[in-house]
Amino acid sequence: MWINRKVKRIFTIVFMLLASVNVSAAIYVVHDIEESSVRSLTFQLSKLLPTKTQLIPVRRTLFLQNVSVMKSDDVLVTVGAESFRQVCSAVSEGAVMAVFIGKEEYLRVRPKCSVPNSAVFSGAPLAKRLALLEAVWFDRKPLAVLYSDNLLVDEQEMINQATQYGFEFQFIKTEIDRLSVLKSVNFVLEDSMVIFSLVDTELYKNGIAQDMLKLLFHKQRVMIGPSFAFVRAGSLFAIYSDTEAKLDILADRIGLWQTKGVLLDAAYPDKLRVSFNPYLIKSHGVVLPSPSYLKDKYGLCSETSC
Repeated sequence: MWINRKVKRIFTIVFMLLASVNVSAAIYVVHDIEESSVRSLTFQLSKLLPTKTQLIPVRRTLFLQNVSVMKSDDVLVTVGAESFRQVCSAVSEGAVMAVFIGKEEYLRVRPKCSVPNSAVFSGAPLAKRLALLEAVWFDRKPLAVLYSDNLLVDEQEMINQATQYGFEFQFIKTEIDRLSVLKSVNFVLEDSMVIFSLVDTELYKNGIAQDMLKLLFHKQRVMIGPSFAFVRAGSLFAIYSDTEAKLDILADRIGLWQTKGVLLDAAYPDKLRVSFNPYLIKSHGVVLPSPSYLKDKYGLCSETSC
C-alpha cells in the first residue's frame, strides 16, 4: 500500500510537470484498465502518430485530480464509456476522442460534453448486422433488444431499419442488477428466439453477460453479440473491429484535429470482422456464407480470410 501511494505521488508530480511545460500539445490516454493493456495500447497508437507526439497514459482518477493543468490544444483519448462520461463532466479545455465505446453509449454522454468530441465505435453498424442476420437466420419472430439507461436508443430508427430486412424489434429497458436483467431476458424470450445486443458496458459487466448466455443456451435461444468475446462465451455471431482498426481511424482523427482543427464525426472503423460460434451454428442448422461471399457482399473479414 505504501509503495502504491509513493508511486501515485511521483506519477502526480510527473503528470503535472509534463502538462505545465511549454511544449506542443499533449495527448492524454485516460483509462481505468490494467497497466499492461494501456501500455500496449499506447505503444500501438504511438506508432501511428508523428514521432515527436507526446502520448501520456494516465489513470482516470489521477487525471480527474489534476484536470486543471489541461491546455486548450491538448487531446484526451478516453478508453471506455465511463472514462468518456467522467472526463466530459470535468474538462472545459481541449478535445475528447472516445474509443472502446458503443454508439449508443456515446450518444447518451455527448450532450454533456462541452468541448469538441468524437469517437471510434465498437461493434458494427446496425444495417450491416441486420443484413448478415437476414442471410443466415430465417425465423422472423421479433428480435429482443435489452438495454440500460446508460444508452440513448432511437427505437423508431431501429424499427425502421429492421423493417427493411424483414425483422421487427421488441425493446425493453432494464435495470443493470443481475436479477432484473435475467427477469427481463425471461420476459422477452416468450416472443423471441434472438436477443440482439448492443454495446452496453454497464449492462454486461460483473459476469451478467455469461449468465444471460447460459440462460439462452438452456432455453435454446441465441444472442447476436457485439464483440468477439461474446462469441467465445456463447453468442451466435458478432461483427466487430479489432484494436488495430480502431487505432487506425483514431490516429487519423487526431492528426486532422492537430493539423487543421477539423474534428471528424464519430464513426465505426471501415475494417470489420465477423466470427461465428461453430457449436451454435451447427445446432441451429445455420448455413454460413463462404468467406469470399462475406467479403464481397458484406465487406466482412472472417477468421479464415484474415
